[in-house]
Amino acid sequence: MQRRDFFKKAGVAIFAAVVAPSMLSAEDFRKTKPAAWKVKNDQKAKKPSLDATDEAIKDLFGTDKTSKGSINLKAPEIAENGAVVPISFSTKLNASKIAVFQSANPETTVAVFTVHEKSIPNYSIRIKMQKTGYVTVVAEADGKLYKVSKLVKVTIGGCGG
Repeated sequence: MQRRDFFKKAGVAIFAAVVAPSMLSAEDFRKTKPAAWKVKNDQKAKKPSLDATDEAIKDLFGTDKTSKGSINLKAPEIAENGAVVPISFSTKLNASKIAVFQSANPETTVAVFTVHEKSIPNYSIRIKMQKTGYVTVVAEADGKLYKVSKLVKVTIGGCGG
């Protein structure tokens, strides 16, 4: 009896392992939207700017017309270690695509997520920031873009200043 149960469960597990990958899909945005990954931040600017971020949003989504709000973004106000800045974001929107941008490194676009219609968009990631800059999250939902940005101050050596 135990052997039959084992084979029954093993059969279900093998079936799931074979079928599940065919249900998942991922788009390589570096290939389908290469212009968004080529947008560079001005590394000589004295103050952080969202100009390159707006350009990358337009390259990725086709427009830079966004509405504020509807996305919860958590990022530290002061990051003592720019190598691992924790970022988390979530939304109750029926988002189909979510993108993360930053204005501290040469490359503006950080990541793009394709969201399944039955998924709950709630992500936590760590990004590198070599200096103080904005972190921006954009969600595409029902044909509209929603955006939230936060300034993250990166200290050198954890001095806090």
